[in-house]
Amino acid sequence: METKNIILKLRMQKGLSQDELAEKIMVTRQAVSRWENGETVPNTETLKLLSKEFDVSINTLLGEPRKLICQCCGMPIEDDSILGRDKDGTLNEEYCKWCYADGTYTYSNMDDLID
Repeated sequence: METKNIILKLRMQKGLSQDELAEKIMVTRQAVSRWENGETVPNTETLKLLSKEFDVSINTLLGEPRKLICQCCGMPIEDDSILGRDKDGTLNEEYCKWCYADGTYTYSNMDDLID
């Protein structure tokens, strides 16, 4: 799915108007409209805000252009529910939730992974 369709779908699922979404992420309604029409794509900082607002990964917002792999255990991360989270609750695309949770690595000793 393309970014324009993903943003529209997520906005509609949350029951937000373009104006409401724009206000939440500090952009204009016209910017939201251009994304949803496929005229432009949000910049990196805006993608971070959208990711947090919709509780999805940036990878998901971009239509999953790359396969995510946990950088700790090597497990494929096939959907956002498996992603670890930082202390502020945002998704961390580098680690699975079993290796990294609430901004903390869950393994006290990396040797545990080798056994």
